[in-house]
Amino acid sequence: MLIPFLAVLAAGALGAAAFVGHAWYQEHRPDRIPVLLYHRFLSRAAYDRGEVVTEERTYVAFDDDFAAEMQYLRDAGFTAIDLDEFADILDRKRPFPKKPIVITIDDGFRSVYRFAYPTLKRLGMNAVFFVTPDKTSHNFREFADTDEPATDDEIATMSRNGVSIQSHGQTHRHLTDLDDATVLWELVESKRVLAERFGNPIDHLAIPSGAYSRRIRRIVGTTGYRVVFASRKGTNHAGVDRLQMRRLVVGRGFGRGGMAHLLEPGTCFQLRLASALQNLVQTFISARGLDRLRAVILSLPFGAALIRHPIRLVIAGAGAVMLVTALAAAWLLR
Repeated sequence: MLIPFLAVLAAGALGAAAFVGHAWYQEHRPDRIPVLLYHRFLSRAAYDRGEVVTEERTYVAFDDDFAAEMQYLRDAGFTAIDLDEFADILDRKRPFPKKPIVITIDDGFRSVYRFAYPTLKRLGMNAVFFVTPDKTSHNFREFADTDEPATDDEIATMSRNGVSIQSHGQTHRHLTDLDDATVLWELVESKRVLAERFGNPIDHLAIPSGAYSRRIRRIVGTTGYRVVFASRKGTNHAGVDRLQMRRLVVGRGFGRGGMAHLLEPGTCFQLRLASALQNLVQTFISARGLDRLRAVILSLPFGAALIRHPIRLVIAGAGAVMLVTALAAAWLLR
């Protein structure tokens, strides 16, 4: 029994090493294109005055940090492109521009119009706003204390000035919780409603809460979306699956230095590994369960350090896997 177990263990180790090597290569390619992901924004002044109270760190960014991050991108020579350009570059229909990057913002909150849009407009930078059309959705109700849905007039103004409006599902429900017909309705209805409201084609999709699976991907593939983002982290290149693209989450407290660090190949490599671990866990406990696990981790004294430093999360996850493996080996050999 020992020899077969050791053979399986060795094969697993070789497979893990191959995966790590492949991930390192992907994040050191010269044709990598990062896609940034923001959600909601806070006024630093209002927060310092105590007018806004929130402990959220992952899915919010301060207005002054966002301005510094966008200024860094411009100063460092990045070219902010929209998703049509992004897809054309990946399909080799356009030349590869100097240091391309895509700026995306999920959900549809008004703070985007109030705090992010003025900076984007001032710097002349393109961005993509993935909007949930149903303004009564749970996601908007959950954060009603600190934000509210953007109005259609505000979204239309952004759409006319360099912000591409795209789909984030009709009601922001976890697609993996829904039956096939309802998933299809979420994807098709949001495409129809947004196109009707804002007069532009809806060709790209961000999966709400990253609730993705093979079943959802199969349904998405029938709806005509050209580029789809779920919960994978890292950067992209011409050979990636268009229906499972990667992004880099930008949260609270990044600023100019944090943005520079986030875009380094080494950081993206760590995030890619952490993302693989995250998606493996999600396979077993669902996207909703992963949200609960993330909340538990953040409640621990060292939780924020794990989330904000992906290599620590990878080491912790690898340690947990090794512990489970050792326990299983001890049980088999007892």
